[in-house]
Amino acid sequence: MSGFTNWELLDDGSFNGVRKWIRSSDDDHGTVEVKHEDVGSHLLLESNKRAQNESFDKRSEMWHVARIPAYVQLEWLTKYGVDPWDPNHAEGRRRLLNSSEYAHLKRAPIVI
Repeated sequence: MSGFTNWELLDDGSFNGVRKWIRSSDDDHGTVEVKHEDVGSHLLLESNKRAQNESFDKRSEMWHVARIPAYVQLEWLTKYGVDPWDPNHAEGRRRLLNSSEYAHLKRAPIVI
């Protein structure tokens, strides 16, 4: 039988779409385990799909190009070493957004 207690909610995910849970172990001298649950990414992706089907005005001064869920940002950082928020990683961000694997993150069917 495991010495872990029930999971306790740390963050409801209302800020970034990632719900965080924690539990501790009585058997293992206070070992703590944390898990993450994606609760908002599907809403972002559905919004992106709707936007891709709407008209896109290229004459606009500013474009809302993509919405990238937190779990994808973490994946990019760990898998490819690309930090979506780092200006020095603009080329990596552009390459990933233009790839077929992440095309669903763009809000318009354009090449960035």
